[in-house]
Amino acid sequence: MRVIAIAWLCAAAPLELASALAALIGRPTSVGATGSVLILARVAVVAGGLVLGRGLLQRTPGLRRPAVLWAVADLGTLALVLATRVLPSNRAPGDGLIVWAAYAAAAVIVVLAARDPRALPELSC
Repeated sequence: MRVIAIAWLCAAAPLELASALAALIGRPTSVGATGSVLILARVAVVAGGLVLGRGLLQRTPGLRRPAVLWAVADLGTLALVLATRVLPSNRAPGDGLIVWAAYAAAAVIVVLAARDPRALPELSC
């Protein structure tokens, strides 16, 4: 589970954000103040996820609370992005709930992976 969480935080989420931001480059109109705030919020959440992923990779203790805070911020900003339609998306209409549910599943995996590594049994081959 830890490997899945690290892959999500350090690879999948940044790539998804990069593809969304790349779509903005070719957009002829401005996103406005609301769009700018949403972009900055998503970038901050992904940056926090990268830091959290590094902590998971290094098995840093005490990551449960930061993981929960990250999950709340991630799902909250994603809900705003999906609800406002300010930012471009290649998702079909009506897919917002499915996308949010997939992100929620990833957030649960991250929170579960952030359990104190000292409390988990060591696995060896």
